[in-house]
Amino acid sequence: MPKIETSLLTQQVYDILREKIIGRKYTPGNKLDIHKLADEFGVSRSPVKDAINQLVHEGLIEIIPRKGTYVTQLNFTEFIEVLDARLMIEMWAAQQAIQSISDDKIEEWGQIVHEMDSMLEVTPFPFELYSKLDMTFHKTLIDWTTNSKIKDIYSSLNTHVSLSRIVHSTSLGSTIKRHKHHWILFTAMKERDLPTFLGTLTLHIESLKKEAELRWDEVMK
Repeated sequence: MPKIETSLLTQQVYDILREKIIGRKYTPGNKLDIHKLADEFGVSRSPVKDAINQLVHEGLIEIIPRKGTYVTQLNFTEFIEVLDARLMIEMWAAQQAIQSISDDKIEEWGQIVHEMDSMLEVTPFPFELYSKLDMTFHKTLIDWTTNSKIKDIYSSLNTHVSLSRIVHSTSLGSTIKRHKHHWILFTAMKERDLPTFLGTLTLHIESLKKEAELRWDEVMK
């Protein structure tokens, strides 16, 4: 494997580790050896530790005292509960924003959908980049609110939001179908159509839950 350049070492190690986790080259429960990773990447242990700390914050890696560093294990029940919590928070945020958010901010929000749209024809599909935009699209709803407690709670869900990419990253067809929901959500917000927005958001999250239920054992092998 080529040695990593000396500049921006932590970011480069972070990018590689995150890609391997999302791409399931490091599967949930795998133990990560910092010394071996440093040797593999041709760097000191310091940038590896820093990158791992970032991934711990995202919830993709967990450090278990006196045991070691592991790729985070997914718990199906908790995963579904987090999706339910996410739905409730996003629905609340939409109700707060739909009558007060400016047209300009809605149009800026729509640009995210346009960017996601442009990726659907790319081969190979840039799932990691698409998923980051997907997360930004949904998080923007929360950013529009002024309730700091709600923002903190939503931020705490990052673990399973990030890990959900592992479950859905191998299903391009489902991703494309759900992408249509983003356009409907954008249009509903633009037209201040709350019932359509809430109905589509519910359908969007329920689709994620259904796919996770169908594919959980397959993906977690």
